[in-house]
Amino acid sequence: MSRVIFLPVPESLHEQLKNTEDDFSDFTIDPNIPIPVEINEDSKTDIVENLSIETILSGMLRVIEAAEVRQDWIDYYSGFVLYLRPDILTKLKEIRNNDLADESYIKAHKLVQAGKAEEGLTHIRAFLELHPLAYNGWFILGWALRLLRRWEDGEAALRKAIELGGGGDTRNELAICLMEMGDNTGARRELETALKEDPQNIKIISNLGVLALKTGEKEKAAAFFRTVLELDENDPLANKFFEK
Repeated sequence: MSRVIFLPVPESLHEQLKNTEDDFSDFTIDPNIPIPVEINEDSKTDIVENLSIETILSGMLRVIEAAEVRQDWIDYYSGFVLYLRPDILTKLKEIRNNDLADESYIKAHKLVQAGKAEEGLTHIRAFLELHPLAYNGWFILGWALRLLRRWEDGEAALRKAIELGGGGDTRNELAICLMEMGDNTGARRELETALKEDPQNIKIISNLGVLALKTGEKEKAAAFFRTVLELDENDPLANKFFEK
């Protein structure tokens, strides 16, 4: 079971959101209005520490639907939701269908993102037991296995994620596994497909450069890394290439 609680906007989150405010947006963050957060009833973890956009979105959606708070708060939450996620209809459907506010998913994502892949595996497997058709869960599993250098297991998890709807980031992770397994043709196919979906994704373009180097295509590698630098002049991998 889950419930909604109201929290003051944490200073760290408030600063992060202020830094992303758009001059063309009519929405202004009000630190005096608490934010609703959806949590599991039996949660024993620090709520603020595990706060995520997903838990905030889920909480706001429930409050808007229930209409049990002041109308000006409901109007504010509606604006907040649209501000956080302009693609909100797609995002909310994803959150609801895949339960991305689930505590196990949030923990797994944070652990793997922090490089603690082994710890993340336990949580993401618990999530997948409840949500076996959530591609996001299979993506996190594949990502963790890739970090642990378990290439074949990672490949299987990532292919499952793609089968269930995973996109460019999933194919990028899969390509890394394939490169490590010596399947450069397969890796190129996945990266090129991913790039069509997301033409300015630096990670994908950078890995195409890495693949070109592995196959001895230095001019192609240079072209990819130049593109990376055009998108991010501080990219360490591209800068390292041109230092040689």
